[in-house]
Amino acid sequence: MGNGLNIGQLLEFKVAFPDEQPLSIEQYLSGGSRNIILNVAAFLLGFKSFDSKYDDHKKLLQTIFGSENVEFAQELYVRINAIENQGVKLGIINTYSGLKLFEYFFSRPDEPETQTHEEFERNLFKAYIVLNTEFTQSQQIAFSSTADLDEPFKIPAMLFCMYYPVSDKSNYDIIEIWATQTIKAIYLFEYLESNLQTKPLLISFLAHFNRPSWQEYLNSLLGLTNSAILSEKEAHSDVVVTPGDSFEEGCAFIEKLIVHDNDLLKEDDFLTIRERPFYKVANGVYRIIFNLFVVEKIFKGVYFLLNSINKTLPANQRISDLKGIYCYEFSEQILVYRILGIIYLNKCLKYTGKQLSDMGIESAPDYYIRKGKNILLFESKDFLIRADLKGSFDFNIYDEEFGKRLYYETMPDGKEKPGAVMQLIKFIKTILKKNFSADKDYYYKDVFIYPILITHDHQYDTSGFNDIINSWFQDELQILAQEGLFIHRIKPLTIVNIDSLIFHQIALSDSHPLHLVLDAYHEYIRTKLGKKFKNFEEAKSNYLGKRIPFALFIHRYFHKLGMKMLPPIMDTVAPALFRDEIEKNKK
Repeated sequence: MGNGLNIGQLLEFKVAFPDEQPLSIEQYLSGGSRNIILNVAAFLLGFKSFDSKYDDHKKLLQTIFGSENVEFAQELYVRINAIENQGVKLGIINTYSGLKLFEYFFSRPDEPETQTHEEFERNLFKAYIVLNTEFTQSQQIAFSSTADLDEPFKIPAMLFCMYYPVSDKSNYDIIEIWATQTIKAIYLFEYLESNLQTKPLLISFLAHFNRPSWQEYLNSLLGLTNSAILSEKEAHSDVVVTPGDSFEEGCAFIEKLIVHDNDLLKEDDFLTIRERPFYKVANGVYRIIFNLFVVEKIFKGVYFLLNSINKTLPANQRISDLKGIYCYEFSEQILVYRILGIIYLNKCLKYTGKQLSDMGIESAPDYYIRKGKNILLFESKDFLIRADLKGSFDFNIYDEEFGKRLYYETMPDGKEKPGAVMQLIKFIKTILKKNFSADKDYYYKDVFIYPILITHDHQYDTSGFNDIINSWFQDELQILAQEGLFIHRIKPLTIVNIDSLIFHQIALSDSHPLHLVLDAYHEYIRTKLGKKFKNFEEAKSNYLGKRIPFALFIHRYFHKLGMKMLPPIMDTVAPALFRDEIEKNKK
């Protein structure tokens, strides 16, 4: 995960080549080698998401360009350096551009190579910068769609719109993703195996991959992620199937996860590459397109595979509401209940949403915890918005999509269906009126109330998102104040990724309970009035640097304390040597 919001600018064509008119990427790459294009795309996508050695522009250009283009690279570096000397930080590498470059040319047939190596090297770089420009032009929608919003809401909304389409692919910690994906996968397969309704689906899933058990399936898949998370070099990574008796079986497994030359790639949010993040370069040799997508196959990709296989089952075995079972019975009743039960283990009063429902308590939260004078209310929402809408950069689209899922949705009959915000507000009202029959042992003016929205995908760990959802919450809170209710000890709503709780469960269950970390987060992001800055740029940097999601804050918080410890369950799935390698890479 990165060190904060990148407030620099992406290198565009007009900056890199001010005296040229850009061509299309097809024009630049016509007559070039398809294999080289794909190799370069995979190479550029192999850089670390943060602290990459290629953040150094000189090192990057020296790596990209050979001896024939030394002068070309030097002139380019001088132009970039001149811009940065004016106080503008430029970035060259962009995940979007790398993925687009791969998509554009993977399905194209080979053609005669008419460009010289020297020409092709320059033109390939220019094509990449054209894609950078395409991305920044798309970001302009973020500015226009938020132009009429009121301050101070406008800036967080604009930031969210600018970065949401690509934030999940550029701001992450590969070790954290790998660990939490693995833990969630173990919990999921245990659930599928223990549930009579889902067991036939699990059996068909394992038959698809020719594996006798989910443990063997997971072991095979985790083996494919080794090079994605343990590679010390920043470049493309290959998975090589070892020749021997199991060679054919090993190839057959991974070939269910590769894109083929005749595939029509779904471009919205790179769905096809997410689904099949490898391509074949030789017999038994498979190249990773993007490390993150490989690691996400461990858990995130399982639902889509299960959904596809479920449609092929006999009618009497097919699950009619697989999404409901997945998002409610597993995500909430298994995952959320288990993790919150771990991080608040002792000396507290706690109820699951199911327990509260069984008591007949209406509009209960998905989890309730009171530790002393601190009440934590959790709503869990496992959802995704359509990929084409996600990539819109448009506040109006996001406002509508997130509004109906997390605020409220107006139904055809005119009634409002409450989302997480309204559910939390309604139950806060119940607490303040002392109408919560399951817990009467508090005085409403003494307790601090922490409203928490648990999400299940790191795409929502994007700067500005918490501000948007909390603004809805604050509007509703003022209505409670107008009704005469005591709202002065109600904390801001916080978006908390379940992965953050899973990964940091040891520290959270020990001396750093979640509610205290939430306090530290809101103190960190609070705008302090009267603070002096040297100039406008410093003030802007300070403000934008604080618009960070809770997931990034807790990552940095425990890292600073030296408390980044893998959860205990990883001892059962990561051999000692593998674990040591992970710890070494984290440092």
